Amino acid sequence: MLSSMNLPDGIQRRRTDVDELNMRSILEENDLVCAEVHHIQHDGSLDLQPRSQKYGKLQRGQLLTVPAYLVKRRKQHFHHLEQYDADLILGCNGFIWVGEHVVADEETNANEDQHKLSMEVEAFTPLETRRHICRLANAVHVLSALGFTLTVELIIQTAEASLSSHVEINDMLGAEFYVQTAEREAKRRADLSRRMNGPR
Repeated sequence: MLSSMNLPDGIQRRRTDVDELNMRSILEENDLVCAEVHHIQHDGSLDLQPRSQKYGKLQRGQLLTVPAYLVKRRKQHFHHLEQYDADLILGCNGFIWVGEHVVADEETNANEDQHKLSMEVEAFTPLETRRHICRLANAVHVLSALGFTLTVELIIQTAEASLSSHVEINDMLGAEFYVQTAEREAKRRADLSRRMNGPR
């Protein structure tokens, strides 16, 4: 719904016919967006609502799909991984986004927004950031294939383990790294259980 959209200039005002005509300059069919489900209509269609500037169009990253039961509902589903210059969104519907970090500025004006749009067309994601995105995405693939509940901590630990073991990004999807990840998680759970139960 147009009334639920954040305008490019970020100000609060009544939407006009001009805004409706300009919507296609912001979103088009098949664009990938992140939003909250505001209402489910009787015909199955959804009303989506981006409540703040952190919601909106997703670009420069990878969309992953995992079984929804692997993502538990938490207070925070948006994560900025500073060490990787990447954003991680864990959707309760099983959709996971790993992409280049986007700064959400609540105080941008229309001219600044137009300037940013033109800059985005010309700019490219740095190679190192793309490698980080691929490494994090492969960590998600490995953990979901093993049936582990996905948390930001476990995803980072898996990515860091691949780096410390000098595992190349494409080799993370090999059988050896799957075994290493399963053994590492089994050891972590055993250690946690011992700490919780205390010495016997």
